[in-house]
Amino acid sequence: MDYKKLSVSEKIEQVRQYRPYKEERRYMAIYLIALRRNDRKTIDKYERFGDNPRHIIMNRRAYDRGQLFGFTAKTLNEHGWLENAKFTNVEQIEFIDRKGWAAFNYVTIGQGANGKWSYGASYSTGGSGGGYGLGIWGKVYNNRKECLTAALRELLSRHAQQRERLKNDPTNFNPTLSNTVVRQVETMLQEMTAARQLTLLFS
Repeated sequence: MDYKKLSVSEKIEQVRQYRPYKEERRYMAIYLIALRRNDRKTIDKYERFGDNPRHIIMNRRAYDRGQLFGFTAKTLNEHGWLENAKFTNVEQIEFIDRKGWAAFNYVTIGQGANGKWSYGASYSTGGSGGGYGLGIWGKVYNNRKECLTAALRELLSRHAQQRERLKNDPTNFNPTLSNTVVRQVETMLQEMTAARQLTLLFS
């Protein structure tokens, strides 16, 4: 049955069955209050984001977050999920630890519609690693350099953490590979710092 054609009491019952994450509770509460008060303006605003409580609440939260990067379109894909975060000037900067191998250590930076930047990062120390992609849930930066500097520092931090945590675990931590990546990242950071100093000197 079409969710939007349900009665108010039926909608409330469906919303109450949804189990929100901590960050979603505020959105669920606003929507529930609007239903109970028959606040058509708020109801219509929320129900633009989906055809069931899960989509409505999650998409509304994502929409608000996306506005930090200037993403304001309310476009839903064929599966009902918000699709408006189209970062531009996307760059993937890779650090190769073994010749002929794919890069498992890299950062991806991109610019939002309002000029703000964010990044995603991937790291590997041999058999262990992690990461996340570029998206609206990342930290917000004012410019490319600020964003890239933060991304590179995170890679260094991840390798340092893994070195300490897995120092006695050669299966998951390869010091040679890690050191190769760390040297490349440190070199890039040093070059960026030197370029900034030259710019200040001659400006």
